[in-house]
Amino acid sequence: MLKITKKDRKINTLENKVEELESIIKDELYKIFMEKLSEPAKIEKLIEENKRLRKKVKLLKEIIKGDEK
Repeated sequence: MLKITKKDRKINTLENKVEELESIIKDELYKIFMEKLSEPAKIEKLIEENKRLRKKVKLLKEIIKGDEK
C-alpha cells in the first residue's frame, strides 16, 4: 500500500498551483500578443483617418477664405 505523507500532499498542492499559474500566464501572454498583433492595423486606420481629416480641414479653410473675399 502506498503511503502519502504530508510532505507529498504539500508537494502535490504546490505543483498544481504552479500548473495553474503557468496556465494563467500563458492566457495573459496570448491576450497581450493578440492585442499587439492588431495594433499595426489600428495605426494604419488612424493614419488614413488623419489624412482624410486634414484634407477636410484644408477644404473648409479654403471655403472660409473664399467667403471672406
